Amino acid sequence: MLIDFHTHLDAYTDKTALYEQLRNFDGTIIAASMDIDSYKQNLRIAEIISAEGGAKIIPTFGIHPACSQNWADKLPELDPFLEQSALIGEIGLDYEWAKDSPQDKQIKVFRHILGHCNINKKVCVIHTKGAEQDVLDILSDYPDAKIVIHWYDGPEEIFKKFMERGYRASFGVQTVRSPFLQKLLKMTPKDRLLAETDNPESEIWLGGTRSDVGLIKKVYADMAQILECPLQELEAQIQSNAESLLF
Repeated sequence: MLIDFHTHLDAYTDKTALYEQLRNFDGTIIAASMDIDSYKQNLRIAEIISAEGGAKIIPTFGIHPACSQNWADKLPELDPFLEQSALIGEIGLDYEWAKDSPQDKQIKVFRHILGHCNINKKVCVIHTKGAEQDVLDILSDYPDAKIVIHWYDGPEEIFKKFMERGYRASFGVQTVRSPFLQKLLKMTPKDRLLAETDNPESEIWLGGTRSDVGLIKKVYADMAQILECPLQELEAQIQSNAESLLF
């Protein structure tokens, strides 16, 4: 069973095509959210597909760092959604692309959500762009949160420290294009590997043409080739890794 550990189903504009793809996908999709509205959309998509049959969809609530300024002064409003969501994501810090969101507000929201994850020992998917050292430092205060580092491409030394702490890491569509990410992939213990597409925008952003749900199959194939391991072996390993977090 293929597992896409990070995608944004709510961001698809053609929902008719999306539903058709989801009906024909035999796997699990972790549907990340950017804010309350996107979480509600993901819940609705999961509800529809659950009734019709197809992919297993797990919506996850999170506040993306780019949206943090909208919630830093309304943190209690997040709590019911944090309680509802079995996993948390996407959360984190972004000092490179989310410059319109003040860093202090990003940190305030990030710490609030991590506090919930720490108390409840929840899985949380972490965005780190341009803020890798701050993320590393802050995460040390929440040792019981179960951390998944999403699409990391920051300093190698910080990635090594993430691995030393036992964090998981998800690799996606840029990996086949980046020797540096291939190096990080090979550094990651196999029992901590996860795969993601970050659909629907990431492959297009990198110059590709695909945004379909089936893109995760290519990610697996690329990872297997880079790691020089049989595809079925990698699929089984990632399934085991994901299930240890999900079930």
